[in-house]
Amino acid sequence: MNRLLVVIVCYNGMPWLERCLDSVISSSVSSDVLVCDNGSDDGSADFIERNYPQVNLIRSTENLGFARANDIGLRQAVEKGYEYVYLLNQDAWVLPDTFGKLIDAFAAGEWGIISPLQMHPEMTEPDRRFRRHYHGPMGGTDEVQAVRFVMAAHWMLSVPCLKKVGLFSPAFRHYGEDNNYCDRVRYHGFRIGVLPSAVAVHDRQVRKRTKAQRIYLNCQYSRVRLSDPCSSFRVQSIWQPVRQCIMSLRWLSLLPMRNISELVAAYPDLRRWRDESCGEGAFLYE
Repeated sequence: MNRLLVVIVCYNGMPWLERCLDSVISSSVSSDVLVCDNGSDDGSADFIERNYPQVNLIRSTENLGFARANDIGLRQAVEKGYEYVYLLNQDAWVLPDTFGKLIDAFAAGEWGIISPLQMHPEMTEPDRRFRRHYHGPMGGTDEVQAVRFVMAAHWMLSVPCLKKVGLFSPAFRHYGEDNNYCDRVRYHGFRIGVLPSAVAVHDRQVRKRTKAQRIYLNCQYSRVRLSDPCSSFRVQSIWQPVRQCIMSLRWLSLLPMRNISELVAAYPDLRRWRDESCGEGAFLYE
């Protein structure tokens, strides 16, 4: 068995799948590949089954969302004794030396997650959201740069970290789950970093979000703050509805205010999941 399991969540991923999967297969480090298809209707699953027989394909009849689908792979990484697991977006790909450099980087420090530089497809500049959270050197050094957050399009996790932190929280179906997981990684004493000498691509810049989508993402951040084991749930339960009222004024939209009742109704579950995430292997052994 290989040391590394690569997990790819797929939903209507035909524009990217060939390049994504070919990059993994062409890596200088061999890996096992698990694709969790979230009920694609564009032929993605059939394409993988027909062209990539070496890939372990799991077909879901419904869209489980990013977190729950990745949890399938994360659980397998623990149960089957892998040393590392790499979460790779369907619209992303790696270079031949990406995996090897990241694995070598885990030898120094208590790293739980290490990401490569996440670049535009043209490789001329970093992904915009990646650069929003990473302000270190762009290449050259093999010294891992500590960060508080890096998006999960490219995550290499050590399995010891995974066993300690557990799976993604049920509080998040899509968006916010990687923020929360990073909060929990730090809570459990592991570090998060970016390795400048390792490079990969995230091809998502062409997609534009609507105003409603941007508002939704900002509302999801309230769940992130309430779910952070390092913050006070009581304080956040008061502040986040106020924050959403401020958002309504800022965005000239009633959507954040309408979201408040749904958010408050979720408080008991969010509190329970937050408390559970403080324990070892949260959501892993249910």
